[in-house]
Amino acid sequence: MTDTALIGSTCALGAFWSSKRYFDYLIDESNLPILRGKDFGQAVIICPSLWEGRGASRKDMARFTAQVDNLINILHEVKAERVTYATCIDTQPETGNELSPLLHESGDPWLAALAGLRDFINLRFGRVLNVYLPEVTGTGTDMSVADLLTRAAEETGELEVFLLERHQLYPMHRLVRDVEKAWECGIFSVNLVPEPVTTFELVESCFPSLSDRLPIAKEADPYGSARTSVYSTQYHDPDTGYIMDKQDVLAGLSADKQA
Repeated sequence: MTDTALIGSTCALGAFWSSKRYFDYLIDESNLPILRGKDFGQAVIICPSLWEGRGASRKDMARFTAQVDNLINILHEVKAERVTYATCIDTQPETGNELSPLLHESGDPWLAALAGLRDFINLRFGRVLNVYLPEVTGTGTDMSVADLLTRAAEETGELEVFLLERHQLYPMHRLVRDVEKAWECGIFSVNLVPEPVTTFELVESCFPSLSDRLPIAKEADPYGSARTSVYSTQYHDPDTGYIMDKQDVLAGLSADKQA
């Protein structure tokens, strides 16, 4: 079993991954059935929640659950010695880390589908690295609030954001290197989480022309994401619980805008 496979190859994360590493099989929804009966040395599985972003998958629950069910059905007939599973971090508490109890029972069908797929993959394959991703920048798709703000620059009216909501903005260009680092360190569950920035901080630093379109803060506004990683020192020193400082996050976004 030496062949390798990338499942989710045509989404932004998959296209980036396959541009950096060779895979024998590039798999998306159109050719999933060819996996049946295959044995792989390594497989990368990108969760359907990351194919178009959490926002798009939540808007079309019927399609998302069908994607999850179909993937599980196919994977029943697949073997792999080593699996990297990239998924959305939303199945962890807002201030959790890799050791926090994951959400299994939920009245939210989207989270329930995420948890079901994660549990299946970890039971089906013996050696799995679970990679939990927050909002991802640099994809060119709607996978972060930064994408929303970039698009909003061409619009008018109050921004559809929450002033003090916390966002963890992970730059896609780090993905392959960070995943390979986790395998090298013998980690089997890792949160790739930068230090959170509020919407206000993000607009102030990277989108100052939008400042007068920010809403006021409301008590009912969402908290956002402030997850941490118990393995952050493998990626960043000193130990802050994050793999990047907010200053580096904002500087990277500013550089992207100017590119």
